[in-house]
Amino acid sequence: MTMFLALLLGAVATEAPQVVNAGFETVNERTEMPVGWSFTSLPNRAHLVSYKTDVDPASKETHALSISVSPVHPNQRVAYNAHQDIQKFVAGKKYRVAAKVQTRGLQTLPMVVVQCLDKSGNKLLAFARTEERKLDNDVEEWENVQTEVTVPEGTTIFRLRIGIPAEGNAGGKALIDDVRIDEVK
Repeated sequence: MTMFLALLLGAVATEAPQVVNAGFETVNERTEMPVGWSFTSLPNRAHLVSYKTDVDPASKETHALSISVSPVHPNQRVAYNAHQDIQKFVAGKKYRVAAKVQTRGLQTLPMVVVQCLDKSGNKLLAFARTEERKLDNDVEEWENVQTEVTVPEGTTIFRLRIGIPAEGNAGGKALIDDVRIDEVK
């Protein structure tokens, strides 16, 4: 009985990985940026991308992350993304990472990327990305994008990135909301 209780308590104590500010509702008053997220831009060229929280067009009450690529962005290969390092993941487990997205003027669907890194942060142990999809029209209703990754042994950094490539997307905008991580059993 004692062994059963210990196993049960151990199972209850294990928490699934959580995304901080997954709905982009908490905003830093000074920067007006979503709390818990970091954002990429080219060195000395931050004007080529804009990150902000927008009111969700469907609900008019909740927020979503907006990533806009400048209309004068050079046609070069670079990905703009919001990212954070996720805590409480377990090596050997498989996770599904997903988000809801909408687009305005983009040629490619926004992406969800997971990088599993060693303790140095330099060695990539696993990589997962949503399938790249070309767009002919805007995605005006929320669409789910997702990828799955099995975390390898030796992973100490589980980095989540959500964003858009700049190449071919000058003047376009992505809306991203409700980021989540679920264990796949």
